Amino acid sequence: MGSNSDGYLVLCAYCIALLDFISAVLFAIISGVVFSKHGNWSALVALIFTIFWMLIIIILLAGIYRRQLGLVRFWLVFTCLGILLDGVILLYGLTLAISVNWEGVKITVLPFVGLAVEMTFVYIIYLFYLDMIGYSPPAPPHKEPQRVKSGSEVNHHEEREKPLDRKDLKRMEKQAKERMKRDKAAIKQLQKQMRKGTN
Repeated sequence: MGSNSDGYLVLCAYCIALLDFISAVLFAIISGVVFSKHGNWSALVALIFTIFWMLIIIILLAGIYRRQLGLVRFWLVFTCLGILLDGVILLYGLTLAISVNWEGVKITVLPFVGLAVEMTFVYIIYLFYLDMIGYSPPAPPHKEPQRVKSGSEVNHHEEREKPLDRKDLKRMEKQAKERMKRDKAAIKQLQKQMRKGTN
């Protein structure tokens, strides 16, 4: 879990859930008043939907408090589907408008502003969700020397990168001469043994 899940993101998530719950309560009160006065079936449907909406917000609050990914994911999916449905309904109502006056434009634009605000809320909760699963954006690519598993290849790679100074060259030359002397001595010893064997 990232550090932001205990910082500003969790505070924003709680504020969003609180605002969403207040909106749902107000909408439920309005729907209940309309249904009690007129007995309209659409107001009853709106009231039932609002109760379900409030339950979803309670699930979000539980997910934020307990840091449970499934509960937060459920709210994200439900809210995204609701935004898509509202967008389709608003576009359909806009296409059915016969004449457009300034009052009509204001009435039509305000729901889209509400959708934009709701999408902003969804984005913030989504950031909180990513922070809970420990997601971090990929770092910008940068060139690094290739790491080789073999120890001899690592030494060879390091020798190529480091410039050799005179002391190193002299030491390497001395080691090469000593190896040549040892090789010559070994060859002479083999030749002597071969001569003794032939005799």
